[in-house]
Order: sequence, then structure tokens, then C-alpha cells
Amino acid sequence: MKLINNREIVEKLEKDDSKNIVVDTTVKTLKFVIFEVDDKTYSLPGEIVQEIVLDLPIYYLPFVPPYIRGLINRHGQPYTVVDIKTLFEKKELSARRFIIIRNREDKISLLISEISKIINIEESSVSKITSENNTSDYFLNSIAVNGEDIPVLNIEQILRKINSDIS
Repeated sequence: MKLINNREIVEKLEKDDSKNIVVDTTVKTLKFVIFEVDDKTYSLPGEIVQEIVLDLPIYYLPFVPPYIRGLINRHGQPYTVVDIKTLFEKKELSARRFIIIRNREDKISLLISEISKIINIEESSVSKITSENNTSDYFLNSIAVNGEDIPVLNIEQILRKINSDIS
């Protein structure tokens, strides 16, 4: 096996025609977690997802709105479990998977059916939601993935709803 010294490597690189290739480094990508809630697909920005947890018991809380299913205990910390199916459709989701949300003030988790994928997409694939219906406030944007528009949940709006309903 012949070892190549640094000078030979530099000379080879200087002769190489690949240096004429232009790489566009201005394309910004964003990470999203795509998940299912029964037959509906939603997404969250990757930076607000702390972790994904499977099969924890939910501890019931009395005197809370029906979309708050209770609490889960994760590493000794209680997290409020929000069932977005109940919030949007008034039907309970039968599942035991959770997305724990990264938030300094509130400890919250979303009850989900399944994680579909975690993807990086170009910023140009994110678009504003223009619909004006009773649930549109719960969505920030939508992302285009394989020809499908997937809504991005607005966690801040869900937290405002919880605070409004509980206080």
C-alpha cells in the first residue's frame, strides 16, 4: 500500500475539475416530525419536539376539559396529555404514544397514533395556511411532502386554549 503525502493530495485537488461545480449553500432546510392521529396526518417543527415516548400509563385528572386526558410521568416530571383528536373532532383517541413538547413554562405532551417520519425539507416547501375555519388557529403552516400538504400544529395556540379553559 502506497502512502500519499500532503503535497500529492494538494496537487491532485488543484488538477481536479470538480472545483468548477457550484454548490448552492443558500437553501435553508427545516426539520419536521410527521405523525398520525388516527387517519389524520400532522407535523411539528423538530426544534419543539423533546422526545417520543411509547406506552406510558395516563393518570386521570378530574375537572379538566375532555381533550386533556390526564398526566404522564416522564423521568419524575408530570406532563399534561393533550388529545388533539378530542380537541378537533370531539372523539377520544385510543393510543399510548406521546410526543413530549419542549417548552420552558408548560410540560405538555400530545397523544398520537404513530410517528410517520422525521424529515428535513426546504424552507420553500412551507406555506401559510389561509383557511378561516374553527380549527385554523391551531395550525401555523403546512408543509408539502410528496405532493401532500401536511398541517403544522401551533403549540402556542393549544397552550392558550388550555390556559383559557382551565382558568
